[in-house]
Amino acid sequence: MKSKLINKHMWKYVDWALVAIIVLIVGYGIVSIINATASPFTGDESTFAQFMENLNLGTAERQLMFFGIGLGIMFVILLLDYHIVRNMTEIIYWACIVLLVIVLNLGTEVNGTTGWFRIGDYGLQPSEFCKIGVVLVLAKVISDKTEGHEDGINKIRDIIPALWRFAIPFALIMAQPDFGTAIVYAFIFFVMLFMAKTNWKILLLLIAVCIIAVVVIYPFLKPYQQSRISVWWNPEAQEADDLLQTQQAKMAIGSGGLTGKGLFAPGSLSQLDYVPEKHNDFIFAVTVEAFGFIGGAALIVLYFLLISRTFMLAMRAKDDYGAYIIIGVGAMMLFHTFENIGMNIGLLPVTGIPLPFFSYGGSNLLTSMIAYGIVLSVDMRRTRWPIG
Repeated sequence: MKSKLINKHMWKYVDWALVAIIVLIVGYGIVSIINATASPFTGDESTFAQFMENLNLGTAERQLMFFGIGLGIMFVILLLDYHIVRNMTEIIYWACIVLLVIVLNLGTEVNGTTGWFRIGDYGLQPSEFCKIGVVLVLAKVISDKTEGHEDGINKIRDIIPALWRFAIPFALIMAQPDFGTAIVYAFIFFVMLFMAKTNWKILLLLIAVCIIAVVVIYPFLKPYQQSRISVWWNPEAQEADDLLQTQQAKMAIGSGGLTGKGLFAPGSLSQLDYVPEKHNDFIFAVTVEAFGFIGGAALIVLYFLLISRTFMLAMRAKDDYGAYIIIGVGAMMLFHTFENIGMNIGLLPVTGIPLPFFSYGGSNLLTSMIAYGIVLSVDMRRTRWPIG
């Protein structure tokens, strides 16, 4: 009898449209990374050799390497029945907590956050990978309460298992301190509870508690974190230096116009290093400067297709556990995309949240690939594969 692991019929149940969207976003991102990291062009480059001398391909090559590794991991994961993972969620969750405790005490500080392990020239950010562990454990404990019930969650005691499993990693990440990533965890938590048809009174109570917590925590944030919130909340009252990141990103976006200045345009703001963190946090601004409003709109359409299709797959999952996994991943993608683009155009505070599949960064790219490997695994098993 053939194993389902190698069943030849399984491949037609893979959502290839979702895979194609991911590949398009990653490919677009690599082109933008090459543009962002290139040395300034003068316009006098007349030969191919001179052109290539200005390209610093190391960053793009590393991104492509991470994508290749992630693609392999994604296809290995989709072969595994996600119900096997359900029995391991507590182990995965507590392994994540251990990693967050270790990195808090022994990790390397990057941009004011003690959230990284350094491995040679590479950095590993446990809080990225732990998002998957939290999504899995929340999906399990919430589905334990909702499977077979139509009325959702109506009692506070029913959310306690999910609440404390969310609160522990949230507190550890806040202690790093990484306010932006902590908000991602909170958004995932609330979206999963909302989709579980949790009583609105319970949700309002949790939201009120979160607002109070933000007010209490704010005085303990680092000065640069307080400044980012202040710049967003009341930009007119801020010093010019505090507004620099957002203003430069908005200038780059505005200078792109409708069709953009083109790749490697001499004198562009990104080429002159006016845009900060131009290959990761602010890569959207660099992309719009190069490809214009049309290029930015095309990227937003790709994310709309990715996120909407993700939530659509949740609707056809065969059980609550699988549906909540996909919802958690969709919520993660939605917040990352909305926050990153929002901070690039000045509508939201700067948090250091990368644009998934697009910004440079191995930890986030691998996390996203693993997450979508699980999504594809859930969707493939919405029906029984034929035997033989």
